Amino acid sequence: MFHSPSVLPHLIAPSAYRDDAWADRERGGLLASAWHLVGTQSELKHPGDFLTTELLGVPLQIRKFEGQLIAISNVCAHRHCLISSLPRGNSASMRCQYHGWEYGADGYTRKIPCAKDFAPIDREQLRLPRYNVETCGDLIFVRLAESGIGLMDFLGPIVPKILAGFGQESRCFLRWQVRYDANWKVAIENSLEAYHVASVHPATFGSDPGEKRSEHILEDRHTAFGTDLPFAHSKLDLTFQRCEGWVMKRLGRIPTRRYWQHHVFPNLLCSFTDAISLVHCVVPTGTTRSISLVYQYGPCPTPVGAKRVLARIWGFLEAACTKRILQEDIEMYPKIQQGLNASQQRGTLARSEERIHRFQEFLSQQLQAGASKACDPIAS
Repeated sequence: MFHSPSVLPHLIAPSAYRDDAWADRERGGLLASAWHLVGTQSELKHPGDFLTTELLGVPLQIRKFEGQLIAISNVCAHRHCLISSLPRGNSASMRCQYHGWEYGADGYTRKIPCAKDFAPIDREQLRLPRYNVETCGDLIFVRLAESGIGLMDFLGPIVPKILAGFGQESRCFLRWQVRYDANWKVAIENSLEAYHVASVHPATFGSDPGEKRSEHILEDRHTAFGTDLPFAHSKLDLTFQRCEGWVMKRLGRIPTRRYWQHHVFPNLLCSFTDAISLVHCVVPTGTTRSISLVYQYGPCPTPVGAKRVLARIWGFLEAACTKRILQEDIEMYPKIQQGLNASQQRGTLARSEERIHRFQEFLSQQLQAGASKACDPIAS
């Protein structure tokens, strides 16, 4: 059931989806103090493993360094080249690709070719910035702001679900990073309502489950949507859910046939069924450009055998279905952005879109209260 008794106002004007000054306020405070998904521990199993990313304009290297997981600037202090341009890799040292400067886990220089030419060396000035990094289950998160709430407090009520769904008994079946021409809020708000399902996902879902089959949770920093599966009653969805139930029973699990989708403000989305755990982080790369990082995990029994083979087959089938659904949504984002760029209307929200209203309330309150904080690297 829905909480709102009537239609709701659209609290964020179209200009907030296209205005550079508004985007700067969001990035500089609200998003800098949030925790962002950047990768998984499974990708950084061995000493020297690393991955690179850019978070709110900050090039980062996430590295397994001397037994420690660190998030550190990927920009050399010498002449500002990216230390590595590889999306992921392994190297014995953190060595700049341009002139060979090397850095330690603490960000200080370890080796400078022809070091005498730089004497006297100011090691503090040349120290690379480091950023807060924490894990939950297999997932790795980074916060750019020096101060802010810890990861577990940030994730709040979904911590147990992440630990279970992205833990040792699970395996990654989908890793997808995609860029698109739309403000980051477009992708988030699309995920917070099922009103678009009949138009955008006619083959995969067919229809919105409706109010009687919908449960909404509205909290200060989190909203959630729950429903019984099948999500709708399209032949594809019905067949898929029957197969999922059969697979879960063969894996020794009791099917609940329940779907939950969570939104942790501002930009983290997590979905859970009996067979999948999906995490989706949306980060702006410009005022009207964004990137989505998606991981989907599924159960994978440890002993090698028929159950493990069945779990793998089903996991990849689920991943293919998820990617298709996400692609259907992503095709809409630039079209929505084009409308926002020209719209002179405020917009309106149905009762079923009340999770969007709660999200917009959060954004308005945070920005109006001047909750923005400087994006500073951690001191050590």
